[in-house]
Amino acid sequence: MSQENVEVLRSVYDAYARRDSITPFKAYAPDIEWDLTGLAHLDGATVYHGHEGVRAGFRDLLSAFRDFQFQPEELRDAGDRVLATVHEHGVGRASGIIVDRRHYALWTFREGKIVRLRVYLDRNEALEAAGLSE
Repeated sequence: MSQENVEVLRSVYDAYARRDSITPFKAYAPDIEWDLTGLAHLDGATVYHGHEGVRAGFRDLLSAFRDFQFQPEELRDAGDRVLATVHEHGVGRASGIIVDRRHYALWTFREGKIVRLRVYLDRNEALEAAGLSE
């Protein structure tokens, strides 16, 4: 099932790259939790709950930038979780500051649906949380 999780997550990232904001929600459990507290560039970054919470999280994220893009570079199978290494690039809407870095997104699956996302800026912390070692 874990390779299936990788493919589900790949389809979520592909949909977002196409600016398709409907398809990803087919993969999200109704009680999904998005923990974005690890993203330092979001003022008041928080934990979002449910589909409406995820939509609010996206609004918060996108409102901070004039241009924001993220590209998954690697998706690693970790059983019922998938660790994504993601390159993000954005230009701050108010500040004009360029954000160009990697973050690590740990996605948790239950019965084929995504139930949780937790984002890390520290690679080693993300690997440890995923139960993966180098």
